Amino acid sequence: MSVFSSQALELNRYFGKTICEVNWKWSSRENDPFQDFDFWYVWDGEGEVTLNSKRYHVSRGDCFLFKPGDLSSAKHNPERPLTVTYIHFSAEGDHSYPMTLPSFVHFDPAEFHESYLDRFVQVRHTEAYGHEEEAKSLLKLILLLFERQAPDHQPQGDPASRSMNRVMMDIAAHIRQDPGRQHSIQDLAKEAHLSPRYFSLKFKEIMGQTIESYLIQSRIERASYLLKLGMNVSEVAEALGYRSIYFFSRQFKKVTGTNPSQLRS
Repeated sequence: MSVFSSQALELNRYFGKTICEVNWKWSSRENDPFQDFDFWYVWDGEGEVTLNSKRYHVSRGDCFLFKPGDLSSAKHNPERPLTVTYIHFSAEGDHSYPMTLPSFVHFDPAEFHESYLDRFVQVRHTEAYGHEEEAKSLLKLILLLFERQAPDHQPQGDPASRSMNRVMMDIAAHIRQDPGRQHSIQDLAKEAHLSPRYFSLKFKEIMGQTIESYLIQSRIERASYLLKLGMNVSEVAEALGYRSIYFFSRQFKKVTGTNPSQLRS
């Protein structure tokens, strides 16, 4: 469960996405530590943050969660000013849980939903109907992504293994998005930059089933949904690329144990 899922978040007026001024800098003093939480994401630029005596060189993808009581300071390279999104908030509930989170993580921008940050700022500025509820929901999603980057929640293994996992997950998602397409193992292997044999081995190792069975399962799952929507058996078979309604029916029953006509009724 997310650390902040059970916390009642309260937003305040300090938030935004900004290009820091050329002479920008800030620091908190011993008698003036952070009073709330501040989520801080770096979009661009180069700078330095000192947080509770630990120094970080920061650039794109770096992310901080400043917590109540933290002492910090920051500066940047005037020739490469920082562009940051900052969101101040407080959390009502047991503060001991958020305090156990790391203060710093680095995101691969390709794996972080930066659109959540832009939407948060946009919805709070426009103050459309339900803006506060939407903003709080977006913030919880953003914080969940931050938590997921913590070492305790990171997948084990070397970087090459984690990269291969992402490749196979992406291909699996591509299959699920278009199950009616006649995906060939050769084409999928080419997409993964692997030989067909090695691709098949790695897919089974990571996904827990063969690529052939995954293709069939994805197609039958989509068929079940289309039948529930009211399409008839022949329409579903045609939509998912089956040349024979009889072959479709046999495969459907083999996977689900039920005739497609029974599911529709």
